[in-house]
Amino acid sequence: MSEINTHVCARSLVSASGLSTALLVFFVPTGLLFLSILVMNHGVMIYTLDDPYIHMALAKHIWAGHYGINAGEYSAPSSSIIWPFMLAPFSMWGRAFFYVPLVINVVFAFLTFLLVVDLLKRLRCQFPLVVTCGLFFSINIFGLIFNGMEHSLQVYLTSLIAAGMVRKEFIEETKLPNILYLAIFLLPLVRYEGLAISLPTLVYLLLNGERSRPLYCGIAILLALASFSFFLNSLGLGLLPSSVLAKSDISGLQSLAEHALDQCRQGGWVIFAVLMFCWYYSGRTSLIMLLLSVTLCHTLFGKTGWYGRYEIYWLAFIAMFFLAACSRHLSDRCMVMVFSCLPLAFTGLFYVTLSTPWASANINNQQYVMSKIASRLNEPLAVNDLGLVSLATDQYVLDLGGLASYEALQLKRAESNSLWIGALMKQHNVKYAFIYDGWFRQRPANFIKIARLKLAVPNITSAQDSVSLYAVDAASADKLKSVLTEFRALNSSDKFEINYVE
Repeated sequence: MSEINTHVCARSLVSASGLSTALLVFFVPTGLLFLSILVMNHGVMIYTLDDPYIHMALAKHIWAGHYGINAGEYSAPSSSIIWPFMLAPFSMWGRAFFYVPLVINVVFAFLTFLLVVDLLKRLRCQFPLVVTCGLFFSINIFGLIFNGMEHSLQVYLTSLIAAGMVRKEFIEETKLPNILYLAIFLLPLVRYEGLAISLPTLVYLLLNGERSRPLYCGIAILLALASFSFFLNSLGLGLLPSSVLAKSDISGLQSLAEHALDQCRQGGWVIFAVLMFCWYYSGRTSLIMLLLSVTLCHTLFGKTGWYGRYEIYWLAFIAMFFLAACSRHLSDRCMVMVFSCLPLAFTGLFYVTLSTPWASANINNQQYVMSKIASRLNEPLAVNDLGLVSLATDQYVLDLGGLASYEALQLKRAESNSLWIGALMKQHNVKYAFIYDGWFRQRPANFIKIARLKLAVPNITSAQDSVSLYAVDAASADKLKSVLTEFRALNSSDKFEINYVE
């Protein structure tokens, strides 16, 4: 812990007044977003995506000695190797457990804030807090806190690595702390795309005089990833988590090329800026190789979007080098102007940050409502949004999206239509389905549509604004109608509607 304090945020902690100011600048926007979420949800803290609740459900089962969402059935619904294990010890905290991802994300986002401020001070920037705040708003680091997932940790580790490289290149610090290698090792275990940062960085360090430590670190990363793949395979789940496979759009060279072109369309101007940076510093061969390798890996294998979270690690890495370049070649006044206006260059991500309370309201008024209905129903249930529902019931939850059901994932990939969901539900004795009709255009003939749960507010993060509630026979239909009648009598809101299908 002392080494972390020394190398990451020591300078930020030297002055008590400086730390107080940093706390104020960071926690004012964070606190406003938090209070806005509570206001939108009538005092309930809900994350902006349903996905964090999947990790929380998995963490609860891990703590009980089982890797999966349903007891007696293995599954790998998390894209992160270590995040569910980090949450697992807190799963015994009852309702306080729901706030654990938020607290962890606040901590890592604040550490990132201190890290950037410290780097700017080392670069002799006179207004580090203003510049850092502008950067945070521009690439949605404030918004990431409230998605409840591992991305704030990912951004912190990425920024820690990038700051080390910046100090080596621009401040000429030769001694690299061990914490840097720990970050390089952990990053791919937090999210697989961390390999796009860790591997090029290790090559960079090898080219710049480091010998044994980069090799040992690279071997450790490969062994850790291989061990987890072996663990999944031993459970009959393949070599990669189902969540990674389900969201991948790469199946061959053609799809890889199409994916890369799509990435270039979405982030082309940032790629162009990286190329211009490399041209300007053309004499620094190893630095150019590092930035181009990271950018190429992200373009080929990374993703962009899904409510401003997939590309942030890459933007944070690149941003550290641009901070160094701007500090060297711009006046302090120009730095303030550039980074104050930077959100205008990232309008999509800035919108994500500002829309965070409404995104939370979406999850509250769709997935959270579904979870309360599922809890009242207390029957095995098929869904395509897994998280909150799986936390609300001890009954079997069949994930038709394939994240928590390897069998469903295989059928989804193999079948040309969605009629397979009927046979799979029958196999698991599931008589109810809460699904997006747009995901399953062809539905089994015995499906009886009972009602539709519709958002009455603009849809931001839900896959669709309506969820259809189905039963498979007359008896189950009657029970679902009864549950919905009771639920509607006890719960009313101007942000969702439950419409019966006659």
